Amino acid sequence: MKNLHKIIMIVFFFAVITIIPIVSLITMPREEFAFSENENRYLARLPQLSLANVVDTSFMKGFEDWANDRVFGREGWIKFKNNTERLLGKLETDWVYITDNRMMQTWNDYNETSLSRNLEAINAFTARHNETPVYFMLVPTAIEVYRDTLPVSAPIGSQKDFIKHCYDELPELTPIDLLPLMEEHRDRYIYYRTDHHWASEGAYLAYTAAASVIGFTPLELNRFNAESASTSFRGTLHSRTLNNRITPDIIKIYTLSEGEPEVTVKINDGASVTEYDSLYFREYLEVKDKYSTFLGSQVPIVEISSDIAGSGRSLLIIKDSYAHSLAPFLAKSFSEITMVDMRFINVHYSEIFDVEDFDAVLFVYNVITFSEDTHLMKLGR
Repeated sequence: MKNLHKIIMIVFFFAVITIIPIVSLITMPREEFAFSENENRYLARLPQLSLANVVDTSFMKGFEDWANDRVFGREGWIKFKNNTERLLGKLETDWVYITDNRMMQTWNDYNETSLSRNLEAINAFTARHNETPVYFMLVPTAIEVYRDTLPVSAPIGSQKDFIKHCYDELPELTPIDLLPLMEEHRDRYIYYRTDHHWASEGAYLAYTAAASVIGFTPLELNRFNAESASTSFRGTLHSRTLNNRITPDIIKIYTLSEGEPEVTVKINDGASVTEYDSLYFREYLEVKDKYSTFLGSQVPIVEISSDIAGSGRSLLIIKDSYAHSLAPFLAKSFSEITMVDMRFINVHYSEIFDVEDFDAVLFVYNVITFSEDTHLMKLGR
């Protein structure tokens, strides 16, 4: 009987390692740029074979990524692995902590050299344009605001200390410190449960904080209608964990109860410019990437013109994706907003915009993105 059991296990093992590759080859996407809606990214491409990439091992790494992205039942294997780890009591999966019906992107370290260069570049940019006020909004992520829900032993870095360090190293600009405000309102729906972004109400709080520092009067929340445009949003952190036990998120769209101002939104993807008449791209409500309902997916430049009465003020935002749900509120107080994502800019910024054309400059970055970004160094040139 024992020998029979061994034979069965050997047969099963060889069946798995034989059948799965064969089925994967039969069922894998054939298009060169196959897209995973769940992960909101393009799958790895099959690398070109050459002597150089064989010698430096990049071919094998690329081939491994390509094969892993196309293995049959990939999401099922990931879900099985993650569920097994949760049953064993592990709270962290693929850099995501799961506690109290909430997923949170973990953060514990950063590259000091890269950060120093980014801060030097921002200081150089600020000094070069010293007649235009510059503000910095460094946004804490959910794991800092809710860090008390994690085990004391969890290796989580202090975003509070990181934010203070960055602000101390940027003496020529004006900081907008959000951490106390977000901690004060932590019981409200200010961060998504399954995505790394802040929710619309968190973005509204940031709008009021910006108003008190930059110097404009924010609109009261009771002047807005809050539409639950989707109640089935499962975001980037869900894509990593595939944990369906966490309550799906709500995409809330805040519009003025007396009527929205007329807007023109120009999306520049680097190849062409497309014009829209809304701050909200509702077609994204029907797909996985529902956060892109707010001004679309990531592109180099977004320009917003609004006929908001009595403003006449313009704002340049240098940003990551957190700015996309903040901008619709700012558009109620600024008639012209230009958003620039330096990750997609490959020319000197002076070829794209003139800082002196704006009444103010606002940097908007969440802590995790800012600690990893290397593209802000371009501002120092």
